[in-house]
Amino acid sequence: MQQYWSLIGNDKYNIGCTGWTVYLLDKQNKEIAKFKDLPYAYDSAISPNGDIFVIKSTVGRLAVYSFSPPALIKKFRYSKVDGSQDDNFCFSPDGKEFYNIERQISPAKTALSIYDTSDFSLKKRILDKDFSRVLTAIEYDNETKTFFLMGFLRGSAGSVCNYFVGKLNSDELDDVISITGTDESFYSRYLSLKMRGFTDKSYRWSYLDIELEKLKSAEYSLSGLWHYYKSFYRGSQTSSGLLI
Repeated sequence: MQQYWSLIGNDKYNIGCTGWTVYLLDKQNKEIAKFKDLPYAYDSAISPNGDIFVIKSTVGRLAVYSFSPPALIKKFRYSKVDGSQDDNFCFSPDGKEFYNIERQISPAKTALSIYDTSDFSLKKRILDKDFSRVLTAIEYDNETKTFFLMGFLRGSAGSVCNYFVGKLNSDELDDVISITGTDESFYSRYLSLKMRGFTDKSYRWSYLDIELEKLKSAEYSLSGLWHYYKSFYRGSQTSSGLLI
């Protein structure tokens, strides 16, 4: 049986990624088509209306495919930084936009790019001015209709000085709250594993010390993390927006 780094699906199809090959499968995991358009391609996302899916490579490339007919629609390089492009990504709830955390200048500097899914042209690139801020995860919360972002801040010497989770509001981070490095590490690995469909292969490389079946049934989210820490903070905000 094929060992996938990621295996996700909707009510009609499954998408399996092995790193060098992307498989379009039926719901019994029978092969419909396969593509070899990107190297180091481990992660995928399916649009909310189920007409397209996106594959992300860790060397700064995206590929967009249609389900019917199975075909490559567009492939492009979004960054000249070849490595470390393994942060997560997601569609907007209406499927009209695609949000991708990217490392545009160096492996240590991130930005959030928003693409128009009608042609995957870049609409705008945001959260790229603060060179001390590194984004590591994005997730949309259906209940609050809010995008949540997680990451960390680097001090002047380059070492991490704070970890955070916050909301995306009018292209800026809002209601930013400090979290522990332990929680940032756990949620980064958990959300990556979740995005990959909790495959055995990805689980072995996640180094999470919780049983896979328990992780599958868990409901960890950036929204939940934000609300958990919010309950502990009652002070005023600093100029950076972090509650301390």
